[in-house]
Amino acid sequence: MNKFRRFTLVFVGFIFLVSCGVTLKNKQLKTEANQAFTNNDYKAALASYEQIIESGKGVAGDIYNKAGISAWELGYTDKAINFLENGKKLKGADALGYYTLAKAYKKVDNLSREIINLQLCVETASTELMQDAKADLFDAYVRSENWSLADSLWNDLKPEYKQQLSFIEGYLKVKRNLKEIDEAKKIAEELLSKDKNSFEALDFLADYYYTKADDLYVKEMNAYSSNKTMKQYKQLTKALKQVNADFKIARNYFETLYKMKPDKKYAKYLGNIYTRFENKQKASYWYKLSK
Repeated sequence: MNKFRRFTLVFVGFIFLVSCGVTLKNKQLKTEANQAFTNNDYKAALASYEQIIESGKGVAGDIYNKAGISAWELGYTDKAINFLENGKKLKGADALGYYTLAKAYKKVDNLSREIINLQLCVETASTELMQDAKADLFDAYVRSENWSLADSLWNDLKPEYKQQLSFIEGYLKVKRNLKEIDEAKKIAEELLSKDKNSFEALDFLADYYYTKADDLYVKEMNAYSSNKTMKQYKQLTKALKQVNADFKIARNYFETLYKMKPDKKYAKYLGNIYTRFENKQKASYWYKLSK
């Protein structure tokens, strides 16, 4: 046997022994890491998972997945995203991995990726985690203005979520944007009974009563202009009582809204209402604030 061949065999044998050593070490590290992960000792778990990853030997998707979850629990958002995405590529992601990745993407304001991973979580999660994921997915749909998807998910939410003000406000936005006005009104009134300062409820109800009053006013004035009979006049007089009542309700809501948020559009609405009330002084006051 020549020297070159002997050297090659020795070298190959050495590499084999080193490889076996790394494999055995990684196996031990994985056992230790998984135990730490189970005990919620994410610092120790991440340290061991990272050693396995750095070795580049036998790094399966579940290692990246758990490393990503551990990194997230320790506040390392970018590292968590990197590990969890690698876990997905290697088919090692589980429901908790998807859920964690969604939370990480929410933190970095990547709404589309947040939604994708919440959807994956809902498809694969057990009952408890699935409920939390569905609630977060509903919120993400509302924030992304996917009104129909949010609406279809509402009935799947646990009752405890449906009682939370933030979720009721989200559902009000859904029904309002889907033009389901009667349903939106019920939700707004329920919301206002729970929180008298709910901006979303006040804004909807102010607009609802203003539009209702204005539409009726225009309708009856046009009808009387076209048919100036005593019967039509009586109908107009009766309608105007309802118009004034609804404008007063709208006025109260708009004044409350303006105190909370002095928006020019609220001032303009109030100027219009006081014009209908033939109160020139107050109408002028609000119109000035609307400019």
